Amino acid sequence: MNKNQEKPQKSEKKTTEALKKQTKAKTITRAEIREAKAKKKAEQKTQQKAEKPARVKKGRIRILPIWLRLYIILTLIGASLFLGMMVGYGTIGGQDPFEVFKLDTWYHIVDLMKGVED
Repeated sequence: MNKNQEKPQKSEKKTTEALKKQTKAKTITRAEIREAKAKKKAEQKTQQKAEKPARVKKGRIRILPIWLRLYIILTLIGASLFLGMMVGYGTIGGQDPFEVFKLDTWYHIVDLMKGVED
């Protein structure tokens, strides 16, 4: 023993020996500990399953890929733009709806916005 360590007293020796005897009587192997943990986990899982409703299946199969969806959306936006121009020019303006696609019509509209007279 080192000089700094004190010698254990008789009462301490008795208690440590008693503890050693108790632990020897209750020795558990690692395998038994693992089995106990596995049983505990299994019980917890069964309790969780009983508490939760049936789980919805994860994952989804996409019929259309994302890039195709974007293409369809952009195409629909463009089509609605052209239809809106035709309806606006034809119905509200009282003109032929297909004249909206002529360049002369757009030059005339720009001239009207700038204030240039023919």
